[in-house]
Formats: sequence, C-alpha cells, structure tokens
Amino acid sequence: MSATQRPTVLVTEPIHQGGIDAIQEFADVIRPDRPDEPAIRAVAPAANAIVVRVAPITAAVIDAAPRLRCIQKHGVGVDSIDVQHATRLGIPVCYTPEANAASVAEFTVAAALAHLKRIPDRDRLVRAGGWRDSGDLPAHEIDGRTVGIIGSGRVGLRVLRAFTMGLDMQGLVYDPFVPARVVRDHGGQPVESLRELLQRADIVSLHTPLTPETRHLINAPRLAQMRPNAILVNTCRGPVVDEQALADALHQGVIAGAAIDVFETEPPTGSPLLEAPNCLFSPHVAGITLQTNVRTAAHCAAEIHRILHNHPPRWRIN
Repeated sequence: MSATQRPTVLVTEPIHQGGIDAIQEFADVIRPDRPDEPAIRAVAPAANAIVVRVAPITAAVIDAAPRLRCIQKHGVGVDSIDVQHATRLGIPVCYTPEANAASVAEFTVAAALAHLKRIPDRDRLVRAGGWRDSGDLPAHEIDGRTVGIIGSGRVGLRVLRAFTMGLDMQGLVYDPFVPARVVRDHGGQPVESLRELLQRADIVSLHTPLTPETRHLINAPRLAQMRPNAILVNTCRGPVVDEQALADALHQGVIAGAAIDVFETEPPTGSPLLEAPNCLFSPHVAGITLQTNVRTAAHCAAEIHRILHNHPPRWRIN
C-alpha cells in the first residue's frame, strides 16, 4: 500500500453506523455478500483490516488477505478466529474488552435475580388470570448467601462487586491467574479449587474465556459437586458448559436451576437444555445494549486507525 493509497477495511457483519462513519474517515469499507467463509474469503484480498463479530476468520481467510495488518474482534470472544495462524504471520488480533463489560455484568445479575425471584413465571401467571395464591411459585432471597465467580476478569469482578457490595452476598472467586489481593479488593474471597467454590456457592456465575482447558469445564462430575439449591448462570461462552450434563442435572434435581445466555451451538436448535426444567434462556444478548453497540464499534474503529497508522494496538490478545 502506497503512502497515498487509502486502506480497505472488511466488515464481515453489521456494526453501528457510527463505527462505519469513523472508519470511512481514513479507509474504504467493503462487505461480503454473506458472513460465511467462502464469501469473506472472496473479498479478503483487498483487506488491510477485518472487523468481525462471529463470522469465521479461518486460516484460509487470513491466507487470502496478503495485505492484512489487523483482525479486529467486535466484542471479546475470539473462538471464531484462527488466532494461532494470525500469530504465526505476525498479524495482531485485537478485541474490545472495555466496551461491554458493564452490560454483561448487569445482565448476569439481572438473570440471576429474575430466576430466583421467579419473575418470568409470575408474569405468565398474571397474564393467565392468576394471582399470588394461584400456584406454588416460591421465590428466594439472596441476602447473606454465597455467589461463586469462576473467572475474575473485567466482567467477573463487576459481578462480584454487585453481589457482595450491592446485595450483601458472600463472594467466592476461583481464578488461578488473578492475584488474591485483587479479589479481596473487590469484596471477594479467593478459593484454591473449583471444587470448593462449587460446594459452597448458591449462585455459580461463569466468566471465563473459551479455551481447550475450559471447554466443558462444567460437566456432570462438577455439577454433582454443586449444592442442590444452587443455580448456574452462563454469560461467557456456551461450550464452557456440557449442555447434556446440565440438562440431566436439571431433570434430576441435582441443582435448582440455570440462566443461560450462550449455547454450544447458536441458535440452539435441538439443544437438550430446551426441554430441561427451571432454565431461563436469552439469545446471546448479555453484552448487547444501545450503548455497547455504539461503544464497541467506536473502539474497533479507533484500534484499526492506530494500527494502520503504525501505532501499537491498545487491546491485542496475541
């Protein structure tokens, strides 16, 4: 690319127009016909940077883009990107960790409370003409109970503070990569093992990235370690939970319930969880609000501008 040639940014899926406008101030924007690998690969040769939400950025896509200088994730999960291949080629993979942390944390707390307070059930009761003495819909307080946070990054620590400092819960944290001092500063108590957290927590909230080590981190043996009154909340990545094991645990009353925003396959057609009792679902929207759409797109544009103008990236993961 010559000094006078405008760079080209490939945007695989829709993002907020403010982000597009910001990119177009310094680059041309192109889009594939569809957000699948063949269509993305077909237009990749022109790309100096790629902005991606969940579309596949495979080794084949990366190899088809000889001018590529940056892969920018719109969000935080990079499991649809071949990060290892990009790293081998010296291409930075960046993400937007500050953009939606507040939204995911708020949603996590809301989902747990909606489940424990039986809000969806009570809404349906009133709509059907019932009232508070029409059915057995026991709700629960969380004051004085224990929340267990698995993964204490930006979202996990926000959730911890909300439950412990805002709602008077006890907070346990399992994260071998975060210093105990950080956990205590945010109102939590670090634990040495995942088993200890599962055995003590009334709410177990997942905030870990998807890696080979965390795939099916929550499986049948670990569900069996949880308290029978406990609920599981997953707003991180679907494959962190073995869905068949969780469905079995709910049918058998091993745990009391679950609130699930992310699934092993999305949409979750045929998931065994769809037939499980005491499960509250949402369509992978914990991090999506009007505010985060604007903020995430703006962060993407700013990061790409930095890299294409030969400045170091702010949020590089490789």
